[in-house]
Amino acid sequence: MNKVQSLSGTPCLGKKHFWLGALAILSVSLAVHGESREVDTDGAGEGLESQFTDLRTLVEIPEKPRQVLLEDMLDHLAVLNEINHYLAANDLNSAAEVAETGMGRSLLSKYQDVDMRPGRYMPKDMREIGWELHNAATQFAEVARKGNLQATMVAYHRITTACVACHFSYRIR
Repeated sequence: MNKVQSLSGTPCLGKKHFWLGALAILSVSLAVHGESREVDTDGAGEGLESQFTDLRTLVEIPEKPRQVLLEDMLDHLAVLNEINHYLAANDLNSAAEVAETGMGRSLLSKYQDVDMRPGRYMPKDMREIGWELHNAATQFAEVARKGNLQATMVAYHRITTACVACHFSYRIR
């Protein structure tokens, strides 16, 4: 396995794989979501948009539950940012609280109106990834409260893995 030096000078394993994965995700994101610019460098008249195909599964969700899902995902993004802040400050109890209240299993009963629940319109595999996100956030909170930063970071990875799995596999527009 490739060993590289971290900023502190200690050897780290797997950073090469992390950066390759991050580059792949960014490449797909740019290909899928990037703006189309009419650039004609070889005279073929083909813009960037026509060169890329979004291979993610399109999940059609009625407008109101789709808006709920989009709002929830933006909330989750803000929660991840807040967790990052608390992890950087080594405040694991605050990170645990934010994870549980912002993404944990307690959110599964958030919508009393069944028609507003986006999960009912998702394919089974997508719904299971969503459940994994909520379970991972609850487990993260439990681990973080024990005060072990390394174990907390492993649990945090489970949260972000669920995010990546869903966004890499599915789209709703």
